[in-house]
Amino acid sequence: MLMFTLNMDMKTFIAKEGRDAANRLAANCGTKYIYLTQIASGFRKPSGRLTLLLERKSKGKLTRHELRPDLYPKEQSER
Repeated sequence: MLMFTLNMDMKTFIAKEGRDAANRLAANCGTKYIYLTQIASGFRKPSGRLTLLLERKSKGKLTRHELRPDLYPKEQSER
């Protein structure tokens, strides 16, 4: 069976996965749900460390490229 991962930003992740999933993700990354909502609204940016944790703990649903394109730009070949 072929599985595709939909890459999304934090706002889309919270909307599609729900508050409970976002709460679990926040706890798994050592942060709070409210901080994820601040990232989703653009009020805050996750640190480089948190960005990588979010990508790993969300199993790639969130990517470093979507969360922090200033730190992790997509390569030309990926565009």
